[in-house]
Amino acid sequence: MLRIVLMGILSLVCLSQTAVAAPMHDKADYTGTISDSVNKVSIKWTPIAGAVQYRLNITDKTVILKTVKPIYAAGCELDVKDLSVDFKNLDWQVQGLDYNGAPVSEYSKPEPLSNAIINSDRPIATTQFDKMKYTPVYPTYSWIPYLNAAKYAIRVYHSDSGRFGTADTLLHEYKTDTGFDFYDPSAYVKPGQYYWTIQARNVNDRPISHWSKPIYFSVINKNIITAALGDSITHGGGAISTPPGYLIYDWQTYCPVPVLNIGYSGDTTSAMLKRFTSDVLPFKPQVLVIMGGVNDIRTGITAQEVINNLSQIRQLCIDNNIIPVLVTVTPVEPAKMQIVGRNPPDDWQSQLNTVNNWIMSYKNSIDVASLLTDNSGLLRNDFTTDGLHPDMIGKEIIGSTIGQALLKNYPDIYSK
Repeated sequence: MLRIVLMGILSLVCLSQTAVAAPMHDKADYTGTISDSVNKVSIKWTPIAGAVQYRLNITDKTVILKTVKPIYAAGCELDVKDLSVDFKNLDWQVQGLDYNGAPVSEYSKPEPLSNAIINSDRPIATTQFDKMKYTPVYPTYSWIPYLNAAKYAIRVYHSDSGRFGTADTLLHEYKTDTGFDFYDPSAYVKPGQYYWTIQARNVNDRPISHWSKPIYFSVINKNIITAALGDSITHGGGAISTPPGYLIYDWQTYCPVPVLNIGYSGDTTSAMLKRFTSDVLPFKPQVLVIMGGVNDIRTGITAQEVINNLSQIRQLCIDNNIIPVLVTVTPVEPAKMQIVGRNPPDDWQSQLNTVNNWIMSYKNSIDVASLLTDNSGLLRNDFTTDGLHPDMIGKEIIGSTIGQALLKNYPDIYSK
């Protein structure tokens, strides 16, 4: 599904994808220094369900000294040179806000500001790959926005030796304008260990930080029982501003069986079909969950074309001794879609129903759409922020429903 962003917040551009032998890249060309005094602090927190943005308060016990909003990442760097109060006496707390700035949570418990990261000279990553059973085949990198950064450079390496600081292989280098995440357009299917690192730049593309510490992730392509091919609903992310790479909006988080995520944001069923050979077959999963079609339906692609594409994907699975499991296409909520400039065609419901009736004609297909639909046939208003992506409750329903169905329908596979 097309990635939804807030206008003016993010602008991401992929500049290059080259494979070259990389030198010891931690010797960055940044030569700045950080003062021994406290000039800035870096704070990060766990994403709050339903929060599109955040409000951060710096307090001296009960007195608010500084308020920062809106913050669209689950973290923030602050210039604290203007705080005249003893730094050790200050606390911070954060509150989740919706698209319009209304609270969706209480303030978090106050935390000592002195426990935050002080005077960091490199960006700080926020991805949660280390908490996932499998790293998504298309990783999304995220970080705390670096103070005064206008651009970022991102490098992705294959860890040839398994030790950081040696001559590893640089696979890709990307550039992005000011933001807090990057959706890698490359699939990682070769087994091994990888890492990404990021550097903050100024408006002239000159470094203002060291490269971040390496953030490792692994690719495993053996003994994969279950994989999922899909669009952004499978890829992850939610509440408009929280990217994949966090657990909260990843339906695989709530699935009782481990699932390799082969989702890609923006995909139509045609795109899913085109990348089947390159993205699915290297992993040889026993079961492939196939969940796509909402991008087709919302953009006016006919139900028959969706059915044709899904049918071909299903047949490719059978030809390659993979069990195909079709999942119904989730509905949308047009009024909320307008918030982010999307409008489905007038006949989207009839087209969606045609696809879903076809999907459910196959044995062991899984219906999640009806569990997310209101009495008007729309995506439940309380399950979505942008009208297109189910948020946390919706992802919990999807993940648990798919997992329970797999356990029930294929006991011989999942009892091993």
